[in-house]
Amino acid sequence: MILLVCCSHVGAQDSPLTLWCYNLHELNPSMAGSANQLRLNIFYRNQWHKTDAGFQYYGASADMPVAKSLGCGVGFTNDHASAFAKPSGYGTCSYHIKTGRQSELRCGIRLGVVQKYLSTSDLSFEQTEFVPNKSSGIRPDAGIGVSGTAGNFFAGAAFDHLLRPRQEINGNIGVRTSIKLTIDAGYICKITTLGQKNVIEITPMVIFQQQGKQQNLQLSVIGQANWLLMGVACRKNLNADMPYASIMLGYSTLDFRFAYSYDIDTNKKTTRMGNAHEISITKLFETRRKGKRKSIDCPSFLR
Repeated sequence: MILLVCCSHVGAQDSPLTLWCYNLHELNPSMAGSANQLRLNIFYRNQWHKTDAGFQYYGASADMPVAKSLGCGVGFTNDHASAFAKPSGYGTCSYHIKTGRQSELRCGIRLGVVQKYLSTSDLSFEQTEFVPNKSSGIRPDAGIGVSGTAGNFFAGAAFDHLLRPRQEINGNIGVRTSIKLTIDAGYICKITTLGQKNVIEITPMVIFQQQGKQQNLQLSVIGQANWLLMGVACRKNLNADMPYASIMLGYSTLDFRFAYSYDIDTNKKTTRMGNAHEISITKLFETRRKGKRKSIDCPSFLR
């Protein structure tokens, strides 16, 4: 009881993803239209699947170029945890500036709405006349981001939840979402084999995220040879002792990509709850838009 009285502030963070580099529209709004084609993407993450809590995070997005230097997109996500769900929908717009033959600068904005509600269908109460409020209402949200590519190097930064939407269910607590900062960077090393007929891409990448007092750092190395994708990653909450280890496998062609990751939590308690499964599927479609800008030779996984 003393601990409950002493708790004057409660903070939380968005659900983490391992396959950030394959969910670009979710990572940074400036990536809308970066593939220079219509891009459809879906992702799904299931964490601690051995419990009844049901920690699931999933979404879908579509983006494409609409003018020589302009891209746009739409997306939907849902963060589901037991009886709580937080669906959101958003639209993005980005502006691309070609700064050189092999370099490009992008900036983007994301505007959307978010809702958090409680589903009472699987809950029972001693007092039948008591029914908690199912919905907290729809609230606006916004984010901005910048990114760039220079040769084989890429980097970006984004701020999400700039409007800090309220998170309470009954509308009386006043809890707001913390602003999230995301910084990513990486380098693509291309190795040619068999008389330069085959190209192997090895991409080390780092992603840092801070939301409230939570700080996550993810280091990953992804390799692609022909259609095969393979990679390993390590994600560390800088405020905790135990990191996550991840393995990644996938299949990739010029217009289709499927990626799967399996996260292993080294914490013994959460390991008994089950680890995390995550998938990402991306499909590209040619667009017949006149005056389509010429795309740069960007890394294959940035498509």
